[in-house]
Amino acid sequence: MEISGNRLTSFFVYLVVDNLLGGTTAFPKVPRPAGEEWCQALKCTNDDGSDVEWVEVNAKVGTAIFWFNLDPWGTTDDLTLHAGMPVINGTKVGLNIWTRERVYRD
Repeated sequence: MEISGNRLTSFFVYLVVDNLLGGTTAFPKVPRPAGEEWCQALKCTNDDGSDVEWVEVNAKVGTAIFWFNLDPWGTTDDLTLHAGMPVINGTKVGLNIWTRERVYRD
């Protein structure tokens, strides 16, 4: 971190999803937008039928997520807290790309 700084941005894309149960990407501090139109990309209900109140991205081939980890002043944005949820069954392969605040190598 002393040389390259913190992660400025993150980009994640699902490359392989096969017979998958679980494996979403959850952002528990970001409220899920209202509206059924979001339910194709986001998990909207739990197994018990209750609403998912945060953004939880469904694992689907080609779906990509991009976010800034730092605010404009270089402070970590707590809303970017996220987790890959456990894969209960099947296969999930994803790709992460991060940019840093500063150049690491010349």
